[in-house]
Amino acid sequence: MNTLSSTAAWRHPRLLAGLLGLASAACLATAFWFQHVAGLEPCPLCIDQRWAHGASIAVAAVSVVVMTPGRAPIMLAALALAFLAGTAIAAWHVMVEWQWVASPGCSTPEFGDMSVDSFLAIDVVRCDEVAWSMAGVSMAGWNAIVSLMLAAVAITGCLVTLRGQR
Repeated sequence: MNTLSSTAAWRHPRLLAGLLGLASAACLATAFWFQHVAGLEPCPLCIDQRWAHGASIAVAAVSVVVMTPGRAPIMLAALALAFLAGTAIAAWHVMVEWQWVASPGCSTPEFGDMSVDSFLAIDVVRCDEVAWSMAGVSMAGWNAIVSLMLAAVAITGCLVTLRGQR
């Protein structure tokens, strides 16, 4: 028997979906910690990455509740797609940070008829500036790496459950 398919988590896709949901929740909790404890305000692309983790958590929760052996590959594939969407958003943010692309959602806000005092009170968080990095990789970069790894685990789980159904 293949070693990968005999590992306990792969034989229990509901457990795997739950663990992937917990990993995504940990990523989201880390983002909130950086905001509320470390004082790093998120830019619009950071918020989009949080929505992607929220979607992953929701798909994982639904998977845990409705998972059956027949539905396992579909549920794990849906979870992989949610993680891949989060990877794409995070990778886009990295490209904006490196100024390879411009992001229309991160442009300077419209000031209209604002007073000078109101204008000076605005604290604009820019998407194209790295607020925090570790080992030369920004928070968006780490999110892209982790989200891609979680997608790979979900895809592997999907393939293992498909193989087990033959």
